[in-house]
Amino acid sequence: MGLINWDALQWPAAPDAGFHGESKHAEVTLLFNTHTRELDEPTDDHSVLVHVRSAVFDGRQRDEPYAHWLAAQVGLTVIGPAQQC
Repeated sequence: MGLINWDALQWPAAPDAGFHGESKHAEVTLLFNTHTRELDEPTDDHSVLVHVRSAVFDGRQRDEPYAHWLAAQVGLTVIGPAQQC
């Protein structure tokens, strides 16, 4: 098990989708043979975690639309549920 983490990134702005460029919550983590950054859940596969700001509307947590937009920019889709860190 192991991980590689890239931080100090800058997510691009997407004005048409209502998103502004951001660096505070911009990280990517590549997980090898685990599903957690704590390396406490062994698996036979690998995962990519894309860290983005949570979306809160009317005081309630919502699915993160920016994560879906970001994945679509590189021809991919979000396949797992959001995780709280």
